[in-house]
Amino acid sequence: MIWLQWLGAALLALVVIYFIWKFYSTRADFTFMTHNDQGFKRALKGRGFIIDPEEFIVKGATAPTLEFVALDPATGNRKMVPLLNQRSGAVNLRPQYCVPLPFTAITADNHTLVVEARVQFSINRSKMFFVYHVQDFGLALETRLQSAVRAEVGKRQDQELRANLHEVEEQAIKRLRQAEEDGDEAHEAGIALGVNFHTMSFTYTAADEFAAQGGVATGLGAVSASGEQGAHSAGQAPAAGRALTRAGALSLRPQQLDQFADVFRHQTPESTAAMLAVLEMQTRQNIAEALAASGQLIVVTPQELGLAGATVQGQILARVTGQGAGGPG
Repeated sequence: MIWLQWLGAALLALVVIYFIWKFYSTRADFTFMTHNDQGFKRALKGRGFIIDPEEFIVKGATAPTLEFVALDPATGNRKMVPLLNQRSGAVNLRPQYCVPLPFTAITADNHTLVVEARVQFSINRSKMFFVYHVQDFGLALETRLQSAVRAEVGKRQDQELRANLHEVEEQAIKRLRQAEEDGDEAHEAGIALGVNFHTMSFTYTAADEFAAQGGVATGLGAVSASGEQGAHSAGQAPAAGRALTRAGALSLRPQQLDQFADVFRHQTPESTAAMLAVLEMQTRQNIAEALAASGQLIVVTPQELGLAGATVQGQILARVTGQGAGGPG
């Protein structure tokens, strides 16, 4: 009889150990995924015991890699943030900000923009099936975000984008939410991501301006933002910089001309004439610098430079003539 008592106590201890091992407790801000031999089973909620001996919490080496790229406020660089604790299996349900690296988008009038976007999201407990089956959650989230922004930017011309940036953000987040709803049909793995999208915002820069921030490309080589020079020598760098910053009207690309047209569209005739005069003076300066760069003595008349009849020169001549007439004989 004693051995029966010992056997009963051992069985009772095993049952207690089993239930302690299978006990779970979740809160509103985290959950656990479970799986068995057939794959995903369920997302746990509240507290209780896992009765099925073949059902286990997803954790350790068998757990999928749930992480996304975020912005590190301390350094300003990107970092990967995990959503699943590999040791315990807890899945974070709190709202997070995904901030992928800048990417390009093209407007309806072929303006290339460099976009920096951020989206606030959280894991949807009721759609953990999709989260479990996404092979690369971070890449899928970034791709979905970039596709939504590119689609909305591509529907508008650049002036419409500047005037309705908030509307573009609203339509992009609406597109992200719709993609989740469209994918939630008969457990279509890989279509829905299993997340809630809350807010989204983005800023953009013209592609040429963005490139100038990281490095200046010239015909002689490349000058990086840190001052390192490429194929050209130190003596050639200043000349390359002047050539770049004093580009004339004929060096403008079609996208830049389109931006000028957007500016002129709502200007008065006087403002338009003033801006055209500035462009004309820049072109004249380019001509004079190109002639002087040859190192030879060149005599050019005002008429050849297009300065004849200019207002400034006329005022100077009038003042000089007046001083000469009133001076001592």
